[in-house]
Amino acid sequence: MTSHSIGDWSFEPEANELRRGDERRRLEHRAARTLELLCSRAGEVITPDDILARVWKGRAISANSVPVVISDLRQALEDDARRPRYIETVAKRGYRLMVEPPAEPAAAYRPNRLRPMILALGALALAVTALAWAMFGSAADLPALIVRPVQNATDNPAYQPLVNASSAMLMAQAEQLDGVQIFRGASPRKDAIRLESWLFIWNGRLTLMMSAQRPDGSVLWTGITTGGERRIPNEIARQMQSLGERLRHNAAR
Repeated sequence: MTSHSIGDWSFEPEANELRRGDERRRLEHRAARTLELLCSRAGEVITPDDILARVWKGRAISANSVPVVISDLRQALEDDARRPRYIETVAKRGYRLMVEPPAEPAAAYRPNRLRPMILALGALALAVTALAWAMFGSAADLPALIVRPVQNATDNPAYQPLVNASSAMLMAQAEQLDGVQIFRGASPRKDAIRLESWLFIWNGRLTLMMSAQRPDGSVLWTGITTGGERRIPNEIARQMQSLGERLRHNAAR
């Protein structure tokens, strides 16, 4: 049976399963096939069109299907889209399974030549760190957002797949926001904004409502999308960009 090593994980394509010690995580079929494709071309950028052709085999689907599957894989691997260890998003190109470079043999010790270089590199590293701190600050200085799963308020279990897809899209888009610290479900930060979302039927149409609430319960931002099953996931990206701008503006006040 073919297996692939992904950091601490072992991926078994034939079993659709990730393994780490005694831990087992079952992957949905399309997620497993996507990961298998990434593993087979580790280090290469795989375009969304290539993933659609190989995994969905040309069947008509939503444009958000690939980002949703990538988000599911990152969740299973405990990866972070903004600080990836395994799956990297290459802007406007696609996705890449990151490959760790082989360790280089240690160089022979030459005290007279290496010491000035080491001191210079150390000083440069300190300068870069100080500059980064001055420009961006620590993670604790960023606005924090807790993304909660979408709730099915339609009273119809037939819409649960759309609810699940919308939840995955919310998290995937949140992880792409610049200057915002993202948490899934809960956060130790007392100042974190909580994003709650509901799918319901309003005037006979499917509607997704999102509400970003401050710790005191007051509403910071709301977003609403009404339309069919194809429109709602497509609108989530636009709504999340609006929320990101509101969070950064609120933090700057």
